[in-house]
This record gives sequence, C-alpha cells and structure tokens, in this order.
Amino acid sequence: MANSHWLSSRLVKKQAAARKLAKGKKKQALVYTWNENKQSRANLSYKKRTRYMQNKEAFPKKKLPTKEIKTLIEMGIIDERGFFKKGKKKNYITHSMTDAKGFDYYGMPRK
Repeated sequence: MANSHWLSSRLVKKQAAARKLAKGKKKQALVYTWNENKQSRANLSYKKRTRYMQNKEAFPKKKLPTKEIKTLIEMGIIDERGFFKKGKKKNYITHSMTDAKGFDYYGMPRK
C-alpha cells in the first residue's frame, strides 16, 4: 500500500518524514496591519510594515501657522488663487482640487 502510487521507496520515506515533522506545527495566519494591496504586502515583511505604521503614526502632522487666507498668501504658503505651493495641488479656499472659477492648479477647466 505504501508504494501504490508508483514512487520510489526513498521518495515515499522522505514524504513520510516530512509529514511527521509537519504534524505538530500549526499553519501561520496571514496578518494585515492596514488596508494594503498585494504588491506592497509582497515587498514588505510584517516587521517592516508594522514599523512603518508606528513611525507614520508617531510623526507629527503638518499644521498651518494660521488659518487666515491673507496671512498665508503673504507667507508664501498658498498663491493668490488659494492653491498650496508645495505638496498636494489642493485649493485651501474651496477645499477641493479647483479654484472658485472651476480651474485646477494648472489653469485647466475641470468638472
């Protein structure tokens, strides 16, 4: 019965030894640290992913020095139309990706 699948005896013995070793071990569960895609999960180990999230949460958030629009324009943080000069091309006045006239950062019309 041990050799009913036409394998050589040395392979059958190796398979039996492997089953014997694996008998006491439990399968490791997949652990997700946050919403992630397959590619980023494949590139990073669990330790790196958890360290990345810990560092991200510990890093201080960027805060504007004031909420007054005129002061922010004078400081050079936003331009005359209300778009941030550095970082994301978002409008501070309208809180969207377009200005009051419906144009984006580059002056192109958007819906």
